[in-house]
Amino acid sequence: MAQAEAPRCRRVGILGYGQLGQYLAGQLLARGPPMGLALAFVWARDGGRLEGLPPTLRLPDLRLLPQREVDLVVEVAHPCVAREHGEAILAQADFMLGSPTALADPETERRLRGAAARGGHTLYVPRGALWGCEDIQRMDQAGTLAALKVTMTKAPQSFRLEGRLRERLAAAGGGRAVLYEGPLRPLCPLAPNNVNTMAAAAVAAPRLGFDGVRACLVADPSVPDWHVVEVEVTSVGDEGRALRVTSTRRNPAGPGAVTGAATRDAFWSSLLACHGHGGCVQLC
Repeated sequence: MAQAEAPRCRRVGILGYGQLGQYLAGQLLARGPPMGLALAFVWARDGGRLEGLPPTLRLPDLRLLPQREVDLVVEVAHPCVAREHGEAILAQADFMLGSPTALADPETERRLRGAAARGGHTLYVPRGALWGCEDIQRMDQAGTLAALKVTMTKAPQSFRLEGRLRERLAAAGGGRAVLYEGPLRPLCPLAPNNVNTMAAAAVAAPRLGFDGVRACLVADPSVPDWHVVEVEVTSVGDEGRALRVTSTRRNPAGPGAVTGAATRDAFWSSLLACHGHGGCVQLC
């Protein structure tokens, strides 16, 4: 009797080879095969960072991606990757968008949602450091979510900022400063690498979205090796009698690190959940 053919591994490509990309690639190489997962390739904006990888695992140019057999592409580089290549990726594979701040641009969100629907592949958005994601999503779906605010506090050197926020951080001189407070959408292009947790909240609560979710960004030197995320949820209800829930997540982080230690494990868990959802947008 002929032996049954072994099930094919789900092939995963990684875009970005910083802290998160290296961790996910390492997990796929070390733990992936018994779980039915294989590392297909790694791409980085700075190709020199890939020199430690075997040549067969290096993707030198994103335009070569259609020549690779891949089932899931995981982006952990920069939101510009989704803006420039997201549609092409979704035409070929599922896409886990590690930089959901890209979706703050309405045109990018429209194009990526359309590409997922056309191609039958899923646009996955990892929850990252967002605690209580499922509860927020359920309240939004039920129409009982009135307000959502996310406050992120990090040491000044952990921020990678643009424009006026970079100037505001410099003006603070290393002291504590509220860098931004207001609707989430205008913040995303000013802090594209730092507020992906907030962007995940906007995806979890589409009735509020990027314009309705409130964001607060705080630089605080008293937390040199922590990333603190506070989520405030308010339900629909009579004034003064609405349900309010506040959670605080303190994530250990190396000095100057953009990503906290526990977030790496959260991304790996999200990657493992990326299968079987079809042409839609799905939190993972």
